[in-house]
Amino acid sequence: MRNRIEVVFSALVFVLACTAGTAAAQDARSLLQAADRAMGASAVRSVQYSGTGMMAAVGQSFASDGDWPRFQLQSYTNTIDYGSKSSKEEYVRVQGNYAPRGGGGTPLQGEARSAEFVSGDYAWRMQGNDAQPRPDDAAERQFMIWVSPHGFVKAGIESGNATMAERHMAAEGRTLQVVGFTTMGKYRVTGEFNEQNLLERVVTWIPNPVMGDMQMEIRYSDYRDVGSGAKFPFRIHAHRGDHPLLPVSTGRNWMDLRISSASVNVADAAPTVPANVRNAAAPQMRVTAERLANGVYLMGGGSHNSVAVEFRDFIAVVEGPLDDARSNAVIAEIKKTIPNKPIRYLINTHHHFDHLGGVRTYVAEGATVVTHDRNRELYERVIFAPQVRTLEPDRLALFPFATTGPGPRPLETFTEQHTISDGQRVLMSYLVQDLDHNETMLIVYLPQERILVNADLWSPRPQLPSSANQSAIALYKSIQRLKLDVDRIAGIHGGVGSVADFERIVGPAAR
Repeated sequence: MRNRIEVVFSALVFVLACTAGTAAAQDARSLLQAADRAMGASAVRSVQYSGTGMMAAVGQSFASDGDWPRFQLQSYTNTIDYGSKSSKEEYVRVQGNYAPRGGGGTPLQGEARSAEFVSGDYAWRMQGNDAQPRPDDAAERQFMIWVSPHGFVKAGIESGNATMAERHMAAEGRTLQVVGFTTMGKYRVTGEFNEQNLLERVVTWIPNPVMGDMQMEIRYSDYRDVGSGAKFPFRIHAHRGDHPLLPVSTGRNWMDLRISSASVNVADAAPTVPANVRNAAAPQMRVTAERLANGVYLMGGGSHNSVAVEFRDFIAVVEGPLDDARSNAVIAEIKKTIPNKPIRYLINTHHHFDHLGGVRTYVAEGATVVTHDRNRELYERVIFAPQVRTLEPDRLALFPFATTGPGPRPLETFTEQHTISDGQRVLMSYLVQDLDHNETMLIVYLPQERILVNADLWSPRPQLPSSANQSAIALYKSIQRLKLDVDRIAGIHGGVGSVADFERIVGPAAR
């Protein structure tokens, strides 16, 4: 009798759960249809909007717990064609009145023009009249189409998996209807609708090598009629990278737009994919090992380098940039170049995302990351934490280390100076002072080889600059202050150059 009651009870629970799920899906579809009527989404085949405001460089903050560095948007135009899954985003940035601190091109000299495109699975950027393929950007750019106001409604109805819940905003004394669904096979999207069935906010996640499933929030307000029965928001404000364990007082602001004009169903909205973009070969991961001295190798072949240094029974690596794929390829080349020794240390020069994206790969390899102490909170709470990384799981997510008991020591920090030595070879790391690019930038020095390694401060190339910027001057002053005897400078960008060229160009300005 008891077993029969249990079976009946289980069946009842299953039926109620299915009924509740069906009801939630029906409610979500009804709300999306109401939003469609309120916003005119079905009638919108394309939309073009223009305005001015602010855009920030994500992952390029001056301080590890700071907001992203901002630039003034002198002009901004985005054209979206929903049928072809395409967009063209054109904008002009200037430094404006924003403090020139941080990376991402800070401080901008004059106008920085950008034109970025996506059409289905193809993405490209215009450099003058040349179309530069950007295949790695295609998924995210296409996804941005479906988090636009009309795109969200279209994608939600089309998904077939939308569900709904209520969210009471106690501070505002009102209740919003929240719809959630999955689009493009992997992106989870939620949207908050107000009493007029207008989309007020989208909260979602995009893959990021540093933060994993990185939160993105977009707020829409000041809806106005734009023709064809459609409404469009004339204020757009967005964040990327907010995290509950790394509070930033103002959040990590990415964009703020005040729209001056918007229209729907514009002519020639869909861009034509350039032939060289359509026919571009898949990008290849290239790593080359250049011997700088006995047991010292520049691991180049890409936009960002690493430097591998051989010790008696281990290897230390300077910089793990970009992402998991790049770092796995560099590690494989290091093992071929310096066989039968473990990578014990990775020195991370600074916390900018393009220099930080591969550090988790070295932790998965068993290395200890050496960095400045001001980075500790970000690294321990966010980067090395076993948090969600479902969109693009990396090596450490697939092979995590235990956070209790014996195991890797993933982090070692310092404030002014750090030494790695085996009793014969010495590798020194120092803090750079008086630098606007990053508050905790490190330089790395091999005293016996008289080689100095730096990131972003001085990048040796065939065509050297004719004058010195603030970062190069800060490097020059650090070399003088620390009394370093340098013969060659190796760049995490560029290659290896003589200190004589550096002195010739930077010395007069620094003095």
